[in-house]
Amino acid sequence: MDLNIVDQFLAVFSQYLDTGFGLLKGDVGHLASILIAIDVTLAALFWLLDEEAHILSRLIRKILFVGAFAYIINNFKHLADLIFRSFSTLGLDASANTLSASDLLKPGRLAGIGFDAAQPLMTQLADLMGLDTFFSNFLTIAVLLIVWLLVILSFFVLAIQLFITILEFKLTTLAGFTLVPFALWNKTAFLAERVLGNVVTSGIKVMVLAVIVGIGSSFFGQYVTGLNGATPSLVEALTLALASLTLLGLGIFGPTVASGLVSGAPQLGAGAAVGTAAAAVGAGLLAGGAARAVLGGGASALGAIKAAAGVPKGPGNSSSPPAGGSPSGAPGPGPQRPGGGGPPTTDTVPPAWARRQHAQHQRQTQIHMVQSALSSGDQGGSGPAPDIADKS
Repeated sequence: MDLNIVDQFLAVFSQYLDTGFGLLKGDVGHLASILIAIDVTLAALFWLLDEEAHILSRLIRKILFVGAFAYIINNFKHLADLIFRSFSTLGLDASANTLSASDLLKPGRLAGIGFDAAQPLMTQLADLMGLDTFFSNFLTIAVLLIVWLLVILSFFVLAIQLFITILEFKLTTLAGFTLVPFALWNKTAFLAERVLGNVVTSGIKVMVLAVIVGIGSSFFGQYVTGLNGATPSLVEALTLALASLTLLGLGIFGPTVASGLVSGAPQLGAGAAVGTAAAAVGAGLLAGGAARAVLGGGASALGAIKAAAGVPKGPGNSSSPPAGGSPSGAPGPGPQRPGGGGPPTTDTVPPAWARRQHAQHQRQTQIHMVQSALSSGDQGGSGPAPDIADKS
């Protein structure tokens, strides 16, 4: 199955961002010419004031420096695309996958692989949903439904992560294109240093995600092929759930490897496993709350049916004495509270507003668990800042 709606979004965004380079090229060139004029004029004045300056050698270095950045500015889009294709191809080659860099620009294809992997589970669920088999296979149905949700959730999150990573690379490249000319003057070179470092870091992030996507698509593609149309057993379904959770954890926390590689510190550990489990548990609790609501509605409907049916009382029920009375019918001394008040109440059910508030608090806690797990995988790291200032 090809869920190409994400591919269409990415194609539209990429088209507009690629057009932005052409629209901004004139303004960027004008800014570069102004900064070149300022830098060369100030450098020439300093050289004239310095009697021992080797003007010819410094002039040659200045020309080479300006020429190199003029080439980068004029071909910035082509160089950025080359970096993206290089890193994505390296990641896919490392995963021994037959995907290409152009296939990486189709996150919907990845979501389709997850849907195909979960389709046999849905087929088996449909076979167990008969009136005579539902209650006898209720536990199996619940397990298969949870596994199906985990597989779909894992691949959808990974597809969205891939979409955001590619879009982040293109957005930062376009925004950084306007800052590259500031490298032509020493006093503003720090603005361009961060841009070039961000492009490289984003490329490493694409490479790491390409490895995860390549391995995940190969494994689940082989899983679907190995089933050969047969319905998976309960053990195979749980194995598929474990593999999906592993892929979900890599999709959430894998891109932080890029920032760890640049900063020189490892980023993954037990916290990544705990975060993945928290995201899965939070999503499971939300699904369980919805299931409990459905079951509660069914129980209420059965109670209403019984009340409407008017079940008659037995003969023993009519002869039971009233509470607090004696067997002869005379009013006896009912049970008293220690303080001398009336009889103690046996109604311990909380009011409706308290139950609603408790349920709302539980939902907020579960949503917070999922949000915390997902946000912990998006922690930004420090990027490289190469020194590109002209020392001449």
